[in-house]
Amino acid sequence: MLSLARGRFLRLFIGNMASGKTRHLLTEIDTLRRYGHKKIAVFKPMTDSRSGRGCIKSRKGDEDAAEEISATDPRDLWAILRAKESAAGCRFEVVAFDEVQFFPRNSGLFQLVRHLLDQGYDVLASGLAFDFRGEPFGSTPDLALLAEDRCMWMTSYCTKCGDRAPYPQRIINGEPAHYNSPQILVGGDETYEPRCDEHFILPGRTVPGVDEASPQRKIWPMEVTPEDN
Repeated sequence: MLSLARGRFLRLFIGNMASGKTRHLLTEIDTLRRYGHKKIAVFKPMTDSRSGRGCIKSRKGDEDAAEEISATDPRDLWAILRAKESAAGCRFEVVAFDEVQFFPRNSGLFQLVRHLLDQGYDVLASGLAFDFRGEPFGSTPDLALLAEDRCMWMTSYCTKCGDRAPYPQRIINGEPAHYNSPQILVGGDETYEPRCDEHFILPGRTVPGVDEASPQRKIWPMEVTPEDN
């Protein structure tokens, strides 16, 4: 049986784009280094090219150096971590990950993080909760279960109305991306914007009798009434 009580912790910053996930991750890293005197190794998936190579970066411009590892097989972290510990002459205490949504559920990241916790490392991570389809994205939801009460939901706001916005709206040539578009398309504000339930548009979701241009609240099947049973 899986036990989540380990004596070390996973803290996950989770939410939509433009909610401050990476900024909070960077703040936590800086605080632990500066005041906690912790040795921290930072990693990100090779898939993430938006921040530039060899670093993680917030929208406000804060950044930190990061080692890039395979999104499909992140086990190469161990060789990099051991080399960094050997060069520093001491054991690192914290391992941090940015953009964990780019690690697929079958990549083994969940098992890797469990192993890090079992080995006595604290783990920090940040990632998108939903993809452009409004569906769970990569390893983020699994890590949320592992983080328990240290899962910190970050809030972004709809560019159309200012309400809370859980979904990243993908825009291609000025139009909402089709449901059948590839799940991963790395981009910034030119490609994505946060949207609420009312203004999130997803053409192509296969729900009979529903206009493809309808916002998210109209895309899902209508509520079943007693007369329908």
